[in-house]
Amino acid sequence: MDFNVLMFYVFGVTAIAGGLVLFFAKHPIRSAMGLLASMLALAGMYAILQAHAIAVFQVIIYAGAIMVLIIYFIMLLDIQSEEYLRKYNKLLWAGGIFLVAILTLFIYKLYNILSASPDTFTTISRSIDPATAPEEFGGIKPFSKGLLTNYLFAFEFVSTLLFAAIVAVISIVQLDWKGRKNE
Repeated sequence: MDFNVLMFYVFGVTAIAGGLVLFFAKHPIRSAMGLLASMLALAGMYAILQAHAIAVFQVIIYAGAIMVLIIYFIMLLDIQSEEYLRKYNKLLWAGGIFLVAILTLFIYKLYNILSASPDTFTTISRSIDPATAPEEFGGIKPFSKGLLTNYLFAFEFVSTLLFAAIVAVISIVQLDWKGRKNE
């Protein structure tokens, strides 16, 4: 097995493990650390796929700025009290059962595809070999051109939505602070 393939699998397992920590951690800071592990693992996967600019954006934007923002708001909400700890309920178990059902369906469909054509992944992996890809693959120029032409509205919409979420959280926290005693 090639070293890059092995590292891709390691990063994939790390991303899945981080997602599980994000979902099952009882404390929000631990959930945020699980999200950070997933983001860094995804950046490693992008780097292995020769998309270095996207890997750098993943680290700077998501693992850096967005995670700092999330942790800042978790700290702003004073999560140390017991009332904010996540309680497990029946909906969580229903969500887990739904997730297992979807995963089982996915594995069943994947098995059907592979049994019909066993060399599907080999053909796909040869067709997207980074050595035969254009020089600009994963570079800044095609990324920025696409972002500022085709996806400009989506980019601006998401940034406005993030700003609105920040304002909403700050207003909720300030309302809570007005009713809270000085401790």
